[in-house]
Amino acid sequence: MLRIRCVRALLVWLLLPALAANAQLSKKQEKINAQHADAIAAAQKAAEAWLKIEDAETYDKSWAAASDYFRSQVPEQGWVRRMETTRKPLDPLLVRDLTASEWKAEVPNLPKGEYVAFVYQTTFANGHPQIESVVMVHEGDAWKMVGYAVQ
Repeated sequence: MLRIRCVRALLVWLLLPALAANAQLSKKQEKINAQHADAIAAAQKAAEAWLKIEDAETYDKSWAAASDYFRSQVPEQGWVRRMETTRKPLDPLLVRDLTASEWKAEVPNLPKGEYVAFVYQTTFANGHPQIESVVMVHEGDAWKMVGYAVQ
């Protein structure tokens, strides 16, 4: 049950930035982001490297490159099947533009840590824009994917 709540909380956190992607960040969040600009830049670099693994359709490798927490909650074969049914039909990638980023110290029902959510306006081969969200967590000395969705 805890696993379901954690995944649900993460999806809510993923969807909220996606819904607000075209809205301006609050002044408070802008200030928080400014204070954590270096962390956001490092997380963005890691997110883009992780997305290249996804773009190559090597879903087993994208799972292996994910955070420890993600891998403890999502079985590898489940991840591979999910990506083969939801992401692979969209490929190949044509354009990916970052539209929003947000630093957070806490995410409900997830371990305390340092998180950055990125929202991209992405166009795949079908030509229709999609909202793509990636959440990164600072784990050890690296940033790792802890959440991903394409809507």
